[in-house]
Amino acid sequence: MKTLTRRQQKQIKYFLRDKVDRQKKDEQIREQKLPTFMEQRQPYIRRLARNLDQIIIVDSFHSPELKPHLIDRYLVLAEIENRQALICLNKTDLLENQSEAEEIAALYRSIGYDVLLTSTKSRQGIEELSGLLQGKRSAFAGHSGVGKSSLLNAVSPELQVEVSEISEQTNKGRHTTTQIKIFTLGPLTEVIDLPGIKVLDFIDIHKSEARAYYREFQELNPFCKFSDCLHISEEPCAVKQAVAEGIIDPRRYASYLKFVESLQ
Repeated sequence: MKTLTRRQQKQIKYFLRDKVDRQKKDEQIREQKLPTFMEQRQPYIRRLARNLDQIIIVDSFHSPELKPHLIDRYLVLAEIENRQALICLNKTDLLENQSEAEEIAALYRSIGYDVLLTSTKSRQGIEELSGLLQGKRSAFAGHSGVGKSSLLNAVSPELQVEVSEISEQTNKGRHTTTQIKIFTLGPLTEVIDLPGIKVLDFIDIHKSEARAYYREFQELNPFCKFSDCLHISEEPCAVKQAVAEGIIDPRRYASYLKFVESLQ
């Protein structure tokens, strides 16, 4: 048998230790064994996610502006609940330069997430979106005004979902969807339109666990000096080095820092 290198042994040891700890925590979350006060403070989508096949994370480039940090929080949710995530970057018709859309899409695709560029005006990406919904139970999630309801109408015009308007004063969406709406689009195909939210909290996640839910950190975590490195002030840190070298996008790292700051 071929002898494992020290690096391989370190990777396996780290993976097994981290896997056991996270698996125990994940089982508690999914089996709803959390203390009642924690369960009650979870956003509804956290509990709903356990019964979904995929989460459609919708954001827009303008009216309202793109909110990458909220996208990243939804991705954390998908990682925790082990659900497929599809990022839908909407309203591409409002962009003067389409390269802006391609740049953001390329960022998330590079770390393994599916991304669609869509527009209900030009119908860009609508047919592809419709195909990705077939045979699945999906939830459309995102900030108010990003076009969740408009996308549903574009996919299935017969739904006639009420569409929100954008306030001229604040450039923010008005909360047209104020409750959970469930639509059946065909055999085994169900879509849930969720109310827009500004913040997605994770009361059951400790800041020391945050690094486990950023995909691009996973291969680097074992090579930090400290096994419990938070990738913030510790030195040397493989993740911070990767950011400095352009291997990890600094926007994702900034989002990670903000996420850690929000946790206990």
